[in-house]
Amino acid sequence: MRSGKASEPEPRSASLDFSNSRGMAELYRAEAPRLARYFRRRLPSDSDALDWVHEAFVRFAQATPDASLRNPRAYLQRIARNLFVDGWRKRTAAAVQCVELDEANPRVDADQDHAILAHDLMQQYRQALAALTSRTRVVFLLHRVEELTYNEIAARLEISINTVEYHMARALLHLDRALDRR
Repeated sequence: MRSGKASEPEPRSASLDFSNSRGMAELYRAEAPRLARYFRRRLPSDSDALDWVHEAFVRFAQATPDASLRNPRAYLQRIARNLFVDGWRKRTAAAVQCVELDEANPRVDADQDHAILAHDLMQQYRQALAALTSRTRVVFLLHRVEELTYNEIAARLEISINTVEYHMARALLHLDRALDRR
């Protein structure tokens, strides 16, 4: 309920019209620097961060066919968080798949160099897992090994889904960084 005082102005992005490029450009000017800082804190290079900012705005533009959003900043932030989690999930899934292939003992023997590289990668993976905090490691293994959903993990460990997402993002980021140091 409003008091007799003058009403506070809405955030600039809340009154934007996305049916034209001017509204989108205004939102970009207002939010791109903040999203760039968000990604720079989490990604290894500035160019990756800028690419991800661009991708977040592309997804925002594709997902908002009309101008009826009540809080476009929050919607854009959610897109950025989802983009970050999805990106690290894909990169880590590729690394984990390599490890799983090594453990599957393929029928065709790799030459000695490949065997040594695969062994080293598996050792780095195990060391990276061991370096995780116990809660983060448990959440990661429940999801990746036991294939539990985030909801199932949250219920089993009696934590929130946001906490599960946090631990998964930490695990994926840590594993990606550890496996890139070859």
